[in-house]
Amino acid sequence: MPHPELPAACLYSRPSLGRLWKKVHLACSPFLQRPALQRIYRLPSPRLRKHFGRRPYSVLALGCADGIKESLLLQKLPSPAVLLTADTNPSLARQAAIRLAARKKIWRKIDLTHELPASLSRALQPALFIPTLKTHKLPILITLFGVLPNLTPLPLLKRIARFLRPEDLFLFSANLAPGTKGHSGALRVLPQYDNPPTREWLEAAVAQFRPRLPKGRLEFGIFSDPQQKSLARIEARWISQRKTFTVFSSRRPTSSQVEAWIRTARLRKVARYLDPLGEEGVWLVARKA
Repeated sequence: MPHPELPAACLYSRPSLGRLWKKVHLACSPFLQRPALQRIYRLPSPRLRKHFGRRPYSVLALGCADGIKESLLLQKLPSPAVLLTADTNPSLARQAAIRLAARKKIWRKIDLTHELPASLSRALQPALFIPTLKTHKLPILITLFGVLPNLTPLPLLKRIARFLRPEDLFLFSANLAPGTKGHSGALRVLPQYDNPPTREWLEAAVAQFRPRLPKGRLEFGIFSDPQQKSLARIEARWISQRKTFTVFSSRRPTSSQVEAWIRTARLRKVARYLDPLGEEGVWLVARKA
């Protein structure tokens, strides 16, 4: 039987936890340490420029954190008419909105375990606050960077697919298990998780969680995802004498598993950009006709 899991939002919801997460990101993220990995977030820009042409467009940055990955992409594109940054931590969403360029900026708190609210579509209508743009139906670029490993992937992709219109595009990233065998590939990247800054962040989240968890210790390991046994999942478990809780989990699919999710979610792959080491990938997709 699966162990009870702390909601992912509990790890980011308070400002102090957001600061600790950022400390982990700065110290441990391969994204910040390897220019080749940063490059895959710039590579989609020519395809996006071709798709949007000279038309104004809007950007919905889901799970944006502080917006650093989105900034690499948008630096290579014309500024959107409307930018809406959305994260479970509104302080981070605000930081992202400040970082990124747009004619109109909005930031929101969001729970990505639920359907995307219709209010997001309304907020992205530029005629509400940019009178010179008469159209209410600008194409939307949705981004989802760094989120997919921490939530059940297929239901999330299906929810976003239902939100997409034919003229919209969806760009998302996935942390991958290098190679073709998920569990052995996940073992290669385990040190990116099991380290002192990550332990400090997760132990702080445990201490602030209510109701309080019993005294215990934090242990990392690689397990099969409860929803898809072939999918490798790195977990941090809080182990006490009475009970075990999953505090954090990060799914590390292979690239072929991600593409199977795309097909099942009734999305169409437009392009794929892979890190040379196979640890991360970015997919550009559209709604299937």
